[in-house]
Amino acid sequence: MNLLSKWAKPLVPGCCAMVMSLSGSGASAASCEYKIANEWGSGFTASIRITNDGTAPVAGWSLGWNYSDGSRVTSSWNATLSGANPYTAVPLNWNSTIPVGSSVEFGIQGTNGGSKAQVPVLSGAVCTGTPASSVAPASSSQARSSSSIASLRSSSSVVVTSSLRSSSLASVAGQMCNWYGTLTPLCVTATSGWGYENGKSCVAVATCRAQPAPFGIVGAASSVRSSVATSASVPSSVRSSANSSASRSASSIPPIVGGCDGYATRYWDCCKPHCGWSGNVPSLVAPLQSCAANNSRLSDLTVASSCDGGNAHMCWGLAPFAVSDTLAYGYAATSSGDVCGRCYQLQFTGSSHNSPGDPGSAALAGKTMIVQATNIGYDVGGGQFDILVPGGGVGAFNACSAQWGVSNSELGAQYGGLLAACKQELGYNASLAQYKSCLIGRCNSVFGTRGLTELQRACTWYADWFQAADNPALKYKEVACPAELTSRSGMNRGVLNDIKTNCN
Repeated sequence: MNLLSKWAKPLVPGCCAMVMSLSGSGASAASCEYKIANEWGSGFTASIRITNDGTAPVAGWSLGWNYSDGSRVTSSWNATLSGANPYTAVPLNWNSTIPVGSSVEFGIQGTNGGSKAQVPVLSGAVCTGTPASSVAPASSSQARSSSSIASLRSSSSVVVTSSLRSSSLASVAGQMCNWYGTLTPLCVTATSGWGYENGKSCVAVATCRAQPAPFGIVGAASSVRSSVATSASVPSSVRSSANSSASRSASSIPPIVGGCDGYATRYWDCCKPHCGWSGNVPSLVAPLQSCAANNSRLSDLTVASSCDGGNAHMCWGLAPFAVSDTLAYGYAATSSGDVCGRCYQLQFTGSSHNSPGDPGSAALAGKTMIVQATNIGYDVGGGQFDILVPGGGVGAFNACSAQWGVSNSELGAQYGGLLAACKQELGYNASLAQYKSCLIGRCNSVFGTRGLTELQRACTWYADWFQAADNPALKYKEVACPAELTSRSGMNRGVLNDIKTNCN
């Protein structure tokens, strides 16, 4: 089962980070910011943030932009994109409302049309004006190389996903389900909710049909791929190039020779992470932003943790996601010390730390994950990486029941979460397929039925990509952080150039 992970209070009172923004129109009372998170020779990543500076909530938003230098978007997360330069972004179901004083943020990755990433003008009812940006320097040549890995299977990506590349996905009469921007197989036997068939998650026809437009059941698989490419504004040549780039980048990550011995556990307690306090990060590194209960970003770094009576929660963008069949990115709690913002390469060995014969750990053998440290646990030992996974177990603190509106029992075992509950239900000698089916069913029940699709995808990632591994053993070493991780967390300690080679 999972081991205990704790959050920490600030060592020094925090202060608000300076943000350059553009003012919105008087009617919208919102400010919008297009920020270059990272750029390299052929591409870039950027984040777009909308902050409600008015006196009433923003209900629904839409904004647009275009590039004049030939730049193009190749992937996105936390928003639905359409258009072909100009682009239009609209919210997902969970981030369509922006409370007063809060913000929402989504990300994009693209190809550069010039020698420098362009900062376009953002337009729309919610914000108008002149662009402002802040360009984050690449931490090293390795970070720049890693940044070219497209988030092709991001938990909320709308542009290019593994489901578009596979020709063997289950379908019903050539149809699939557009589940809030992600193509998902339709179930053949399940009549409602979510299911697990042919080794994949699926959506029942009735459940998919009930989704609001433009989501729901879409046509033949070939035409679905074409229509998604059109709505996401990514030509086939760009998608092909992005896929090839991701494949090359994933395979170019060298295997760990020697390294340190460790293991991975799992948790998600919805508390404000340790690295969310400015006093817990180095002076040249931006703290991790926290989110309100509705997952909108909080600009005030001093808001108390939801596990201490405050309104600061862990942001859903810290959920893990697959880059390829053998590479994934995510975030984790590690042992105490100066760890905020450090990244580690984890190479799974095929065995479990404390569950001999665990079939999930065996199936995970040879896969690689890169995680960024966002939290510490006073009971997390050296070599332990407590990976952030929705449904992974709340540990000693639980702000999730209140934030998600679920009962404690629905969240599974306190330590080990939904997978631990499945093992208690099925016994410890069940097959891997049984464990995965049980886990996905619980993920869908907790998150899918409540429309928490980003958390649902990350929860099922643990079954699909992570193979429902129970505390798998691994080799690890510290590495430069990929831009995909630093652009989401905002923490980039590359300027410190302090990668350690010793075991923690």
